[in-house]
Amino acid sequence: MEHAPGEGLRDRRDGALPSRSILFVAPEWPYPPTWGFATRVYHLAKELSRRHRVSLLTYGSPSRATAEDSVAPAFESVHFVPPPGARRSKRRAQAASLFSSGSYHVGGHSSAAMGAAFEKLLARGTYDLVQVESSQMARSLPATEVPIALDEHNIEYLLLRRLAAVESSPARKAFGYLEAAKVRREEIAAWARYDGSIFTSETDLAVMRSDMPGRAACVVPNGVDLEYFSPSAEEPDASTLVFTGSINYRPNADAVAWFISDVLPRLVRLRPSTRFLVVGQGAPAWLLRMSSSHVKFTGAVRDVRPYIERAAVVVAPLRVAGGTRLKILEALAMEKPVVTTTIGREGLDVVDGEHLVVADDPQQFAEQVARLMVDRTSAAELGRSGRRLMERDYSWSVIVHRLDEFHARLMTKETRV
Repeated sequence: MEHAPGEGLRDRRDGALPSRSILFVAPEWPYPPTWGFATRVYHLAKELSRRHRVSLLTYGSPSRATAEDSVAPAFESVHFVPPPGARRSKRRAQAASLFSSGSYHVGGHSSAAMGAAFEKLLARGTYDLVQVESSQMARSLPATEVPIALDEHNIEYLLLRRLAAVESSPARKAFGYLEAAKVRREEIAAWARYDGSIFTSETDLAVMRSDMPGRAACVVPNGVDLEYFSPSAEEPDASTLVFTGSINYRPNADAVAWFISDVLPRLVRLRPSTRFLVVGQGAPAWLLRMSSSHVKFTGAVRDVRPYIERAAVVVAPLRVAGGTRLKILEALAMEKPVVTTTIGREGLDVVDGEHLVVADDPQQFAEQVARLMVDRTSAAELGRSGRRLMERDYSWSVIVHRLDEFHARLMTKETRV
């Protein structure tokens, strides 16, 4: 089903005609851009739409598209396909995948309806290039002569392998490792099938190169909206720590659980007044039971900025991750001191002690957070340095130039980079 948010971009104020027509294919409706995947899709599309005509094919319903005035600057038209059955009956689909050579991770995003909608749109002959958002969508899409760029938000099989490593349940651990092995085959096949692949970090690109050294690929890092996430004159609460992110995303849930169980008790001994705010949707019941006088879960919020403003320190205690962490970019853009792990800062061009602080041991993590809660001069210096880095390298307007150039190379077959 098609939903056209407006007249699109043909009557832009600068009078310039868009130079090409691009179709994004994504597993989710990316609005509002309040979580990582949606933020990347929305902002890349929005920046590209300044020069090109950009449309979207996605799972969902037109009823999701309620904020037309906000979405129109990103997409000229939006085409919806009903979500696949596997997404509606997750446990059954996971069990069925045990007896299949394919993964649930990819199979859960596959449907014949998506393939048919894709073929129908491309049969019109109006698209110059397709950008597929994640290898999870690859199985649904038939072959086409139109150049296709695959945007890998994470290397999915590495993320699944890392999640399996921290699982406490033997059954879940075994399933996780099996899924990771299946997804590795599927992901490599997707890299081989499409004209070029896009990664969010040099680290992820190197993984792809080790398997497929001759394929076209580039790095287009995650970015941040510097006008939206800007420093505040409000004084932070000296006792408040903040974590932001969708808590129904397993790496985030694991990070919060590890912080509460392993880091926070040590931190409270150093700073008894410490309060930890977990800002984001979907915290599972087992995690909510970890609430206390020191821990509060806010649930879904429309705007994370007031919570980040209150924070003396923003923490990103990730033990499992892939791609790059938007939550860190947003905090740095707001001039907040950030304490994270080695995995948390992976793929970001940041320097430990200059832009943020890295700590992996629970005691070390607690001590660094406590130090920044007290030493506001050091905290402010970190914040200012982080903001300068965001302005220089991580604004979406700067980042999209890399993507635009890669698209141009794919269309002219100049794909070796």
